[in-house]
Amino acid sequence: MKITTSLLYDLLSSYFRSIGLKDNTVARKFQELRRFLEYVESNDFDLRSLNSTDIEDYILSLKKYASSTQRAANALVSDVYKVLARSNLILSNPVLKTDIVIREKSGVKTVFTEEEISSFLDSIETKTGFGVRDRAVFELMYITGIRIGEVQNLDIDDIDFSLKEITIRLGKGDKDRIVPLGTVAEDYINQWIFRGRKGVKTNQRALFVNRNNERLKASRIRHLFNHYLKLSDLDNRGFTPHSIRHSCATHLLQNGADIRYVQELLGHESIETTAGYTKDVIKSLKKLHKTYHPRENELYPE
Repeated sequence: MKITTSLLYDLLSSYFRSIGLKDNTVARKFQELRRFLEYVESNDFDLRSLNSTDIEDYILSLKKYASSTQRAANALVSDVYKVLARSNLILSNPVLKTDIVIREKSGVKTVFTEEEISSFLDSIETKTGFGVRDRAVFELMYITGIRIGEVQNLDIDDIDFSLKEITIRLGKGDKDRIVPLGTVAEDYINQWIFRGRKGVKTNQRALFVNRNNERLKASRIRHLFNHYLKLSDLDNRGFTPHSIRHSCATHLLQNGADIRYVQELLGHESIETTAGYTKDVIKSLKKLHKTYHPRENELYPE
């Protein structure tokens, strides 16, 4: 079936109604849709052939606009590919493999402090099997910096407990990479597999599943992230699930990790992408230096 503009409008209209969006919100969504379709047509693209890099290039083309506009555009593209995937009009959703960083006006990524990420993780109750699952998901995201789409696609066979490694298959750019499992994440994953996941069908390969024994979806992980963010009183700070990835990289660099190690861990094609994190580390260092160095403050008057 050809993906016509009319079909796309119908699919999105139905979806927006189903989630209860207000008329003015829908109007804004369609405004963003027109902008996106103009970009697709002007570059002679086809919606079915767009990959994650094409989508990132589109968001980058909107740098002249406010970050709120960029986020709205990103959300609209996610909506487009969500309805196309649900309607079986595309084989895979390229949005799940994007690595889009939309900066705030300050130019700083939303990064947890070490204390904040600990508070977030500790807010996850682990008395139930699904609580253990949620803790395992977010501990894994923090220790490895993997993306939500990569978490969603993990299978049990991707974990090598003997080597304490996880294979991330078909990540961004359709490339595989191996990341360390980490002791804390390993502990919660073990608890999930051997305690919380006991009732799952034996033929289900997915590592993380829901109550219906189905693979845990990225949308559900985002919902859980927002839930635990509220529990830890951090929901007014502008954090997103991708902030966990930013925090992983930033905290590693702050604690002395080599930038090339961080590049390999995150699966960045170019060292320049990873270098962006060092700028934020340097800004934090400057702030600390100005606060605590005796030549930069009045704590130790001469």
